[in-house]
Amino acid sequence: MTNRRNRPRQNRKKTQRGAQTVETALVLLTALSMILFIMDMGRVLLTEQYIADRARVAVRSAVVNSWDATAVSNFLVYGSPSGSSSSGSDGQNQNQTPAPGFLGLTTSQVAFTTFPDSGVGDAHYQIAVSGIPLFSWVPYLAGQYTAPTVVATAPVQSLGVTN
Repeated sequence: MTNRRNRPRQNRKKTQRGAQTVETALVLLTALSMILFIMDMGRVLLTEQYIADRARVAVRSAVVNSWDATAVSNFLVYGSPSGSSSSGSDGQNQNQTPAPGFLGLTTSQVAFTTFPDSGVGDAHYQIAVSGIPLFSWVPYLAGQYTAPTVVATAPVQSLGVTN
């Protein structure tokens, strides 16, 4: 008689143990997916912030030093107004496409615009960085994306004086 009473309890414990395993797997999968999504979106936002900061520094340097569009593009992408450090001194890299610079950017993605003074001291420079490549590795969202255009503007203050 005691053997019959224990059988349903043992079967119920085995069934509950299997249900706990399934529930734990589902909860852990959901938690892991949320953590990966947060990390991936944080990385995307950080990339955009890095480029926005680099554009602000480049437009400020252009204002102070009265740089042209080439110098500004080179400074934003390569960190130097003279251009890529990867091009050889013998000029072998001149006919090839430019080497990617900061976070995969190229100088063709940078647009530099000068807005002249309208008579009230409102001249300013503007840099727009477009076509910023981003990628996501979260399931169902994985793929290549393009970030929105980053724009930085600064008023002209040097009045032609360079450092």
